[in-house]
Amino acid sequence: MMFGDKSVGAYRPLLAIPVLLLVLASGLLIYNHTQTGEWFQRSIDLKGGTMLSIRTYSPHEPDAIEDALSERFGRAVVREMRSFSGFGLSVQVDSGVDVDDVKSVLESFGVDTSDVSVETVGPSLGESFWVQAQISIIVAFILMGIIVFVIFRTFVPSVAVIFAAVSDIIVTLALMQLFSIEISLASFAALLMLIGYSIDTDILLTTRIIRTHEGSVAARARGAFRTGMTMTLTTIGVMVAVVLTTTSPVLLAIASVLLLGLAIDIINTWLMNATIIMWYAERKGL
Repeated sequence: MMFGDKSVGAYRPLLAIPVLLLVLASGLLIYNHTQTGEWFQRSIDLKGGTMLSIRTYSPHEPDAIEDALSERFGRAVVREMRSFSGFGLSVQVDSGVDVDDVKSVLESFGVDTSDVSVETVGPSLGESFWVQAQISIIVAFILMGIIVFVIFRTFVPSVAVIFAAVSDIIVTLALMQLFSIEISLASFAALLMLIGYSIDTDILLTTRIIRTHEGSVAARARGAFRTGMTMTLTTIGVMVAVVLTTTSPVLLAIASVLLLGLAIDIINTWLMNATIIMWYAERKGL
């Protein structure tokens, strides 16, 4: 069972797993920047362009459609969405491309364009959104750090909580690149939610171990683990249901990012942060 009655030293090798994930994720983001000049893939709402969201009633070949659109209009991105409620296509092209011309190409592949929504964002507006989104993440981390230090007023537990949250975001961003999930306003909202989920479980763990003095350190960690995993797995179950049932690009982006982030948060909270906090509590005789 997790957090058995062993010395904290027995759990220290587990730190290698989240640390290795963080190193690999950082390396992937650096590699992506050297190859493309961008740390992340940005959607049209953060760089400008036109997106068509189309509800379809049968599957199509997104790769073939993407090749045809790219050949005619320049860079294009086509994503297929599947759920229990049906199918859908998300098509992204530059903002200067005529929507009717895009529809013509889609119709040549047998895509019914009668049920389509169009979103166009200018390059300057997209860049403005990108700057604001970055500021929101930075402000969120600053406020989070202040609140954590005010709550615990000790260096090691506070830094452990903040470091776990930072690691959650970095690894999740790297996984988004691997799974071709673009940074968008929706995924930024999911990342902000992920900060909240991460801090929630980390504060639960830290409070149980440091502020509660009933039972051994391992017993307190086990209690926190049961509560924290119940919270996290419940949210994961909801996000899986959203991914399986929605054809909305916004909901799909939020659910996908949260699924990746919560999976990483389990590793960072219960393999890294728990080991650090248990070591701190044992060293201080708490």
